[in-house]
Amino acid sequence: MPIDMQSAIVAEVIARLAAVDSFGGRVFEDSVLRVIDSADDALPDDFIVIQPGTTEEVERQSGGGVRERVILNITCITKRRDFAVHLRAARLGIKVALPGTKGGLTMQGVQIATFQSETPMPPGQGRTWACHVLPVQITYVQPLK
Repeated sequence: MPIDMQSAIVAEVIARLAAVDSFGGRVFEDSVLRVIDSADDALPDDFIVIQPGTTEEVERQSGGGVRERVILNITCITKRRDFAVHLRAARLGIKVALPGTKGGLTMQGVQIATFQSETPMPPGQGRTWACHVLPVQITYVQPLK
C-alpha cells in the first residue's frame, strides 16, 4: 500500500510548528470552528489548529502516481486580550518554521509550498477566541503503487 502523502505532510507540518513560541505547545489537526465552539477548558491560551482544505489533482503521471495540491489552513488561535500582537508573532513564527520553497518539508515527493492570502479574525461579539488563518498550498506527488 502506498504512503498517504497528505497524512505524512500534515504530521511533518505539526512537528515543525511545535517550534512556534507560545503557540507551538499545542498543535493538532481538527476543525477550527468545532474547537473554538467546544468551550473546552483544557485548551491553552494559545494553540494552532491544522484544518485540511481543498485537494486538487494537477496531473496523472505515467509511472503510477498523481501530482496533487492540497491547502492546509494553519490557524493560530488565542484568547489573550491583546490578541493582535500575539497573532502577529505567531504568524511570523509559522513562516519561520516553514521556510523555503518547500516549506521546510523534507518528504520525498513534496514539490512546492506557498502561502496564500491570510485572514485575521478578531473575536466576534461574545466570543473568546481570536484567530489568524494562514493557508498554505502544498504540491506533491502521491504514489498510487
